[in-house]
Amino acid sequence: MTAGDTATRGQTDTGTRRRGERESRVTIAGVAVDNLGFDETLERIDALAGEGGPHYMAVVNAAKIVGANRDEELLRVLHGADLVTADGMSVVWASRLLGRPLKERVTGIDLFEKLVGHAAARGLSVFFFGAREDSVRGVAELFGSRHSNLKIAGMRDGYFAESESERIAGEINRSGADLLFVALGSPAQEKWIAANIERSGVRFALGVGGSFDHLSGRARRAPRWMQRAGLEWLYRLLSEPRRLWRRYMVGNTLFIWLVVTQLLRRNTPKKQEGKG
Repeated sequence: MTAGDTATRGQTDTGTRRRGERESRVTIAGVAVDNLGFDETLERIDALAGEGGPHYMAVVNAAKIVGANRDEELLRVLHGADLVTADGMSVVWASRLLGRPLKERVTGIDLFEKLVGHAAARGLSVFFFGAREDSVRGVAELFGSRHSNLKIAGMRDGYFAESESERIAGEINRSGADLLFVALGSPAQEKWIAANIERSGVRFALGVGGSFDHLSGRARRAPRWMQRAGLEWLYRLLSEPRRLWRRYMVGNTLFIWLVVTQLLRRNTPKKQEGKG
């Protein structure tokens, strides 16, 4: 077998594997979500990082799925992601209603914490980008204290002009970072990653929302029992009702409508061709 044959077979194997991976996705209101458990997701990320870059992942909740139905660019970004998991319990509940239950919720913040530990164990370097300067420095200090061998390639806050994006991506590239964690909020972080990941030079990137604030202590996460019950959204709403009421009350209602519409369309018999 020639080197060309080997390369072709490798490309075919990768293509077949990727097709199989995407076929395991569950479509919820137009957004395809990978049906993976937490450990399976980590294994998939390990494989992607081992291939080199660029790869990126997104996590979705009800608000993000509603947003993708209104924002074509966000929908394209989610469709282009190597991995998409359910960050919100509402997405898992919707999958059950639709008859294709997701294995479990795989949240961005929990995955973020675990991936940093994996990076430290495997000698991979990380870059933290986003949030306020005190938050990003706080999260770097936290992980540095947890993992003495962690390689932090760099960090910077999330306050910048759009015209600076290319320069920031170049800064990340020059740092030699393997993994990039972006905390710009959604959908800004997903769009930034998709637009800049190639020039950033990283192997893998993940948008982590408010994780820097939570882990650095600037914001409190919901109690564990509320996390398990899928009530983190209620905790956030009660904490900041003026800012979040529209997102959760209106957004959740729209999400329910989108899921019910999908269910009704699926259960409506198609008219037979040739019959009036």
